[in-house]
Amino acid sequence: MAVMGQQAAGFTVVKIDPATGTTSQVTSSDPTANFPTGALRTRDGRIYVGAAYAGHLYRYDPATERLDDLGAINLPGDTFPCNLDEDENGVIWIGCYGSAGLTSYNPAADAFTRHGRMDETDMYCYPHVGAGGTIACHIRMTRPHVVVYDPASGRRETVGPVVVTEDGGSLNLYRAGDGQLYIRSTTGDYRLNGFKAEPVADLPDPAPPLTMSDGSTADFADREIQMYRKMAITRPESDGTRTLPVAYESSGSEIFLVHRGPDDNLYGSSILPLHFFRHDPSTGAMDDLGICTTATGEAYSMANMDGKLYICSYPGAVLSVYDPARPYHFGKDTGSNPRDLGRMDEISYRPRSMVAGPLGRVWTASVPNYGMWGGPLSWYDPVADAFGTYRDIAGDASCWSLAWLEAHGLLAVGTTIDGGTGTQPRVDQASLFLWDYEKEEKVWEGRLPVEVTAVNALVVMDGSLLCGTARVESGSILFVFDADDRRFVHLASLPGGRALDGGIQNGPDGGIYGFTTDCFYRFDSAAGVVTTILEAPTAFQTPGPMYGDGVYFTKKHELKKLVF
Repeated sequence: MAVMGQQAAGFTVVKIDPATGTTSQVTSSDPTANFPTGALRTRDGRIYVGAAYAGHLYRYDPATERLDDLGAINLPGDTFPCNLDEDENGVIWIGCYGSAGLTSYNPAADAFTRHGRMDETDMYCYPHVGAGGTIACHIRMTRPHVVVYDPASGRRETVGPVVVTEDGGSLNLYRAGDGQLYIRSTTGDYRLNGFKAEPVADLPDPAPPLTMSDGSTADFADREIQMYRKMAITRPESDGTRTLPVAYESSGSEIFLVHRGPDDNLYGSSILPLHFFRHDPSTGAMDDLGICTTATGEAYSMANMDGKLYICSYPGAVLSVYDPARPYHFGKDTGSNPRDLGRMDEISYRPRSMVAGPLGRVWTASVPNYGMWGGPLSWYDPVADAFGTYRDIAGDASCWSLAWLEAHGLLAVGTTIDGGTGTQPRVDQASLFLWDYEKEEKVWEGRLPVEVTAVNALVVMDGSLLCGTARVESGSILFVFDADDRRFVHLASLPGGRALDGGIQNGPDGGIYGFTTDCFYRFDSAAGVVTTILEAPTAFQTPGPMYGDGVYFTKKHELKKLVF
């Protein structure tokens, strides 16, 4: 069985006959149950699936090929199941992201029991059934540690080391081949025995993967290129592998980014898996180019320089470069196209904005890795093939939006209060700052006249005026900043929903055009007036470029065009 996610419909389960390759398929009827983030094959041969962001538990029976929605795990607090495990009584234990809640499901009684939060600060809970009926919960992301819970007594204790992610600490809880649980950490290694952590000198290997009835193992043969259409089955006695095609219907993956490339084609990225695509507006052709990076999530930002397209992707802020004039052949070698250049730095993880040009470099603004604070401003120099970063430039906030004030020799940087996923903000307001890239210093920093949580888009209107959008508690605003006078000269509320990240651009008529989730609008800077061009609730998900007689945007898996 292959349990697979998709965003244009609920997740799907594909049953594959290893002898013939014949497949059958069933899909969740809930369109919000997109990601099967936790899955478990129980001893009776059935498959339990925790689906995000519906926060529901499902059960698939291979004998009947029926998929049942068993209900909400722990809503509204937990929407993202992290891990599932089965105890000796056949009870399913589910840990989630949201409130780090622990929930059990008893199939015999068809009943959930909510056991509450396993940590008061961190948000991720990965449970494993431990010794003596205990449940060991791997808690992540800011202070990775293990919380042991006794369902019979309600006892709950932290057992073993507690490490701090932003100090370089790491910790992993796993089951070894001997069936016992072990902790691998930067402060020592342990065997977990109920409420005791026993130091060990050497850690055993993790338990081997599940096998089929004849001992064969199965995995996708095309996993590295993120296609998931070929299954490789390996027999243990011969170590020989045969490959089967896997036929199934897919509804589609969401589009995360759309960008106008140096060849005037549109380029973009799907989400999980990350496929790089090209659309030719002149012919209507749409091509899936395949992978463009070793990252597997989605491309977060793109920019053009010297006829090439630079792409920075999640996870890890991995940078790639693509030359549309050359044949397509992805790799890491010098002649590859696209070529994977590596991570921007060791901290950046979601590189939301990119600017190319200052000092001949490519610049990114990003939130940091999971469990960390302080998103860097980073750069890549293609001539020197060198990377650089300014780690603490935003303090505990994160760099999020960029614009090049070329006449001033400055980068404008907007921040967000967010740290990495799994953290709570340490700052209460976002800011705007000006960075002198020659002198490597801030020359000005300030907050908007109203409290904002993110400056999520910036564009230069002329030599000295900067236009941006920002999120406030009750919606979004548009602002104009005078880089000469270093002051905010205009603020206006935006209509219809939340301003999209990177959602504003210069129009051919001198106006500023932008997207919110609910509308497409025009800003007349001379009159200071925002005019709604089209309003349609939740119609706009990802902004795209203006092109010819309209503007592109996306909704879920569809690339669309609004014609003026």
